[in-house]
Amino acid sequence: MDILNTRNSTHLRAVFPTLTEHQNNLTNLNRWWDKVALVGKINSLNVPQSLLSNMLETKAEFAELQELLIDNLLSEQIQQVGDKYLAMAQTLIDIPNRNLFERTADVGFLATDANIIAFLQSAQIHPADTESMQQHLLEYAAKYSVYDDVILFDNNGSVKARMNTAVAAQLGIDPVVFDVLNGEQEYVEICRYSSICPQKRLSSLFLAAVKDPESGERLGVLCLSFKLEDEMATLFAELNDYSGTIMSLLDEKGNVLVSTDSSLAGSDIRIRAKEQLQLVSFANHQYFCTVAPTRGYQGYTGLNWQGCVLIPFSKTIEQPVSQSQTNDDDVNRWQGFSATLSGIQRRAKIVTDDLDLVVLNGRIAAARSDADEFIPILEEIRQIGRKMQSIFSRSVSQLMSTALNTHYNTLGSQATLAIDIMDRNLYERANDCRWWALTEHIVRLLSAGECHDSETNQLTAILAYINGLYTVYTGIYVYNSHGTVVAVSQPALQAYVGTTVPEETNWRGVLGLNSTQQYVVSGFNNAEYYEQRPTYIYNAAVLDNGRAVGGIGLVFDSEPEFQHMLNDVLKPHGAKRMGLFIDRHGKVISGSDNSLWQAGDQLALPASLLQQEKGNQGAGIYVLQDQEYVIGYAVSKGYREYKTDDGYSNDVIALILEKNVA
Repeated sequence: MDILNTRNSTHLRAVFPTLTEHQNNLTNLNRWWDKVALVGKINSLNVPQSLLSNMLETKAEFAELQELLIDNLLSEQIQQVGDKYLAMAQTLIDIPNRNLFERTADVGFLATDANIIAFLQSAQIHPADTESMQQHLLEYAAKYSVYDDVILFDNNGSVKARMNTAVAAQLGIDPVVFDVLNGEQEYVEICRYSSICPQKRLSSLFLAAVKDPESGERLGVLCLSFKLEDEMATLFAELNDYSGTIMSLLDEKGNVLVSTDSSLAGSDIRIRAKEQLQLVSFANHQYFCTVAPTRGYQGYTGLNWQGCVLIPFSKTIEQPVSQSQTNDDDVNRWQGFSATLSGIQRRAKIVTDDLDLVVLNGRIAAARSDADEFIPILEEIRQIGRKMQSIFSRSVSQLMSTALNTHYNTLGSQATLAIDIMDRNLYERANDCRWWALTEHIVRLLSAGECHDSETNQLTAILAYINGLYTVYTGIYVYNSHGTVVAVSQPALQAYVGTTVPEETNWRGVLGLNSTQQYVVSGFNNAEYYEQRPTYIYNAAVLDNGRAVGGIGLVFDSEPEFQHMLNDVLKPHGAKRMGLFIDRHGKVISGSDNSLWQAGDQLALPASLLQQEKGNQGAGIYVLQDQEYVIGYAVSKGYREYKTDDGYSNDVIALILEKNVA
């Protein structure tokens, strides 16, 4: 950042209008001071030279302060812009990376689906079989709505069934299909043009081999087509600050994958940037560029993509002060402002006081020397000094407001990232319970009404396999229409088989469900299945001809999972900030590792914060336990259909807290 300032100081000042205004005003005052002083010299020969020397010394002190002020104003402005766009770039990669991580589990699990295996094992596939499989794949995509296609290939690389029947006939075989058939990877991920989806410029595909569960023989390949461009368009819209910035997702080499500027996507442009707010040039334009690499998630780094934000050099990048965010009281209370600029403001006041003394001495000297004509000159110079100090004070105060506003935006953005990660994660949980409730063996067993040991053992093995793939659950269990537990995934829950599911799980809610798209969730309560710790339990009905014959319950491992979400968001700031998820009443759902509050604690927060509308974000200075904190907040808004139009309502607020200390 310092190198950027040093090498491009003159050019950079041009994109900060307020900075340019202050510099021009100071320059004009300096010129006027010179003219006034010259008039004084010419017309006041009786004035002692020491007085004129003192005035010149004072002017020199102002000049030194002016240069220091402008340099520091520029540095602070660039730092604020850099912080803002680095956070934006990091979000551009953090959100997709976590989303794609979920896809790796999806493709691995769906490749073991009994219906898919049976379909590919069939010696002869009739049109009715293909239609039935298409409906099965549509059912899957109805739950996991991030996919626009699901395709099955045989061992020759030919398409045997696909969800999206609108796609033209197969145009060719993508070599990746044979890479999966001949390789040993659990899954293969690609992002490029592919003949598998010829209608798309760019395909984000996850592929896994479908194997015979007994012999291990490869029967074909399953391919999931992820809506990458659709997902990024939504994220771009959420992050858009209407400043003319260009947001992009880059591959490992810096090639643009998806962008808000369609002329960049799919072009030969490669963005090479390693520093925060670096100047780059391409297509005959200059840009400020900030790139953030993936930080990974649970060891998954995908294809090592990067988030990128470009700000056209020709545009103003000054951060506007939002009156709704900051006020004078907050500015006066905030302890995080630059000590250097505060020092400049104090020094300017001292120099102005010194100038007042020089003027007072000048008046006395003028009176003694019978040089009354010099008194107006002195008064004019004093007024110039006061105007200079006013500019110093106004520019520093203005920057303090801007700096606090930027700080508020940073905290609010972090809180938004945290709540978005939570919503997107729990969206997957709602998908999982509904899809697994369709498992043929579960439906058949619960519909029969009684379970033999062999069937229960098989069901236990199925649940254990699922839980092994999806480690965000401490347990998965199946229960009948009376609420009796039939099978569990983990030995720790084995003692509950044959007992009635506790009421706090909200299992009774499944009895009123009649659609495979519906689900119910428990409140965030202490759960017997979670060692009396608070968590969410996701339930879906197991349906037989539209009638609930039982359900499946997923015990979400909320304690570490929520904590990981908060910790990941806080990573760049170390122990300086804390993160919390709370409910509408201020009750803590989860806290980061360094948080002073943990699940179950109660926070005394004002109603103005707790009653914010869905999707709102902001920040302010609040007192908690006699300590002032700068707090960024964001209220959950849901993700895709989750908590938006699926009937489930559960408002959670993410908080990012920082002690208000110097």
